Amino acid sequence: MPAGPVLHAGAECGNDAAMSDIAAAIAVADVGPELNPALDREALAAEFRAKGRIHIPNILTPESAQRLYQVLRDETIWRLTLNKDGNFLDFPNLSPEERKKIALGAWQRAQAEFQYLFDIHRLSHEGEPYADPRHYFARMVAFLNAPHFLSFIREVTGLTEIARTDGQATLYRPGDFLTQHDDRYGGRHRLAAYVFNMTPVWKPDFGGVLNFYDARGHVEEGYVPTFNALNIFRVPAVHSVSQVAIFGGYRYSVTGWFHAKK
Repeated sequence: MPAGPVLHAGAECGNDAAMSDIAAAIAVADVGPELNPALDREALAAEFRAKGRIHIPNILTPESAQRLYQVLRDETIWRLTLNKDGNFLDFPNLSPEERKKIALGAWQRAQAEFQYLFDIHRLSHEGEPYADPRHYFARMVAFLNAPHFLSFIREVTGLTEIARTDGQATLYRPGDFLTQHDDRYGGRHRLAAYVFNMTPVWKPDFGGVLNFYDARGHVEEGYVPTFNALNIFRVPAVHSVSQVAIFGGYRYSVTGWFHAKK
C-alpha cells in the first residue's frame, strides 16, 4: 500500500500543446470508436489482477478519440441529474439561475448524505441500441457491446461473465461532484465500472478526480481524467469523483458498467 495517495495523470495530461491542437481542430474525421491495437493486454491484465482497477492511457485510436470528444462537446443534449429524497432527478433546459439554485441544495445535502450533481445524456440502459441510429452515439453503444470489445474487457479484467455494457455520457461542470459510494446497490449483475475520459486538457488542480479509498477512509489512489484514457474497476469499490474546481474546465466522459447476463 502506498504511503500516501497515488495520483495518476500520465504523460498525456502534461502535453498541453498537443491537446490544445486537438481541442482547436475544426475538421475531425467521422470515424467510429476504435481500440488502440498497440495495447499490451497481458500487462494490463496483470495490473488489474493485482489491484482490481486500472487506468489505461491511449485506449482509442487518436482519430476516433478526437471524434468522440467532438461529439460530447458539440453534438450532445445535456440534462442536469442529481438525487434528492431517494429520487433520481433529471432537469433539461435550465437557466443559469435555476441551475445555481439546484446546485446550492445539492451541495448542502452532500454534507450529510450520498449526493451527485452533473450533466448526463443516457445512451443505453441494458446494452440495447441507442435510440437514434443516425447519431454517433449509436456507433458508441454498438462498440461497447461488440464482441471484440467485450473480449478485450474480459481479457483485461478476468471477468469472463461479462456479457453486456450499459452507458451514459457525462459532463461535470465547475462545482459538480459525486460523493463516496460503492455501486453495490445499482444492480446485482454489475461486475465492473468503466470511465472513458475524453477531455483534451485537464490538470489535477481542476478536481474531477476519480478517487478510491482504503479501509481507514484515506484516499488510496486517484485517477486524473486525462484525455483518451479508460478507467476500469471491480464493484463494489468505495470511490468518488472530487468536485470540479470553480476555475476548472468541462470534464467529458462516457461511463457505465459491465454486466453479467440477466
